[in-house]
Amino acid sequence: MPYYIGDVIKDYKRLVIRTPEEFQKTGIDARIKTTVEAIDPHKGMVHLLNGPSLPYDILVMATGADAVRLGIPGEDLEGVFTLRNLTDALKMKSYLNEKGCRKAIIIGAGYIGMEMCEALKNLGIEVKVLDILPRPVIRWDAEFAKLILEELSKNQVAFLAETKPLSIEKGNSSKLRLVTNEGVLDADMILIGVGTKRNTKLAESMGLKIGKSGAIQVDAFQRTSSENVYAVGDCCEVFHRVSRKWVYYPLGDIANKQGRIAGQNIGGLSSEFPGIVGAQSFKVFNLEVAATGLTEEEAERDGFQPASNMIWGLPVGRPMARGEKLGIKLIADKKTAKLLGAQTIGEKGAVQRINSLSLALWCGLNLDEISYVDLAYAPPFGGAWDAIHIAAQTLRAKI
Repeated sequence: MPYYIGDVIKDYKRLVIRTPEEFQKTGIDARIKTTVEAIDPHKGMVHLLNGPSLPYDILVMATGADAVRLGIPGEDLEGVFTLRNLTDALKMKSYLNEKGCRKAIIIGAGYIGMEMCEALKNLGIEVKVLDILPRPVIRWDAEFAKLILEELSKNQVAFLAETKPLSIEKGNSSKLRLVTNEGVLDADMILIGVGTKRNTKLAESMGLKIGKSGAIQVDAFQRTSSENVYAVGDCCEVFHRVSRKWVYYPLGDIANKQGRIAGQNIGGLSSEFPGIVGAQSFKVFNLEVAATGLTEEEAERDGFQPASNMIWGLPVGRPMARGEKLGIKLIADKKTAKLLGAQTIGEKGAVQRINSLSLALWCGLNLDEISYVDLAYAPPFGGAWDAIHIAAQTLRAKI
């Protein structure tokens, strides 16, 4: 959606996989703008608001997640947005086109904040990003955050650390004023991007078990605690193959896979979702930023004894290097030398390395195995000793 708002994707229809009309052609009655008021699991009935009740034999809960609001005065003013779905993106783009915005403030320096600052700058808008935390995308190592801050500064995006929003008001010279603990900021548009909250109200009302993560509890077949009721996507838990725990990971690719697994089981197959390792990535201007697995803090919380190390290598073979940097951080268990997590950053090759390291996590490889894993070699893509090999060997020597 940030790429649609920033005019990289010109037509919003390219973001729509299937329309209600296309569903209808295959015999599926897809009803949009329809609110479910209540569900009676004993009678197998779904009660619609201002509509009929629908009977069911099998029910799939795919209620997703809602954007977190700040709960401050003025967050419902015109020009204040969250970005959770296509409707939000359409409203925001329409506002930007109609109002002639010159200044934007993004509250929250997570993935959405990073992608949106680039999208808004592409439209010629002055952008400030603020967060209550000391650095952007706090999950990544502080050394990597320095590169992100440099990239923001290089592209004239101001980052305001440890800044807390207090209220939003109508502005004078600009359309809005954001009052913070560090002063007042003017803006024509404000985006609140401080995370998501699983939408489990209906699930709780019908007695479904909620997991420790606060999301709907499911098994590997996507079944909930109630017979003939499944849950998929951002409203339910997922199994993490590294921590061996059920966690909450609201990402679109995971939701798609869970939906397919539920559909196969409903259709009569016996399909299990094998879980995740937590692979994720985003782009901020010319930087690729990616991660997989656990951080040190998460690993320690999950009972491991983590050790970590960071290297700065090359994304290409040395003879073809033109000053590009590639940062790789690995986290492994001191006892077993098994890989637990990884983070990467660079202008090229960062996501490619995380994808390889995600496969290593998926297969449970240790540092010795990763140190000599067979990777495709050609100078345009990496050295004979890839940065992954060097990172694994360096951490192995450390522990």
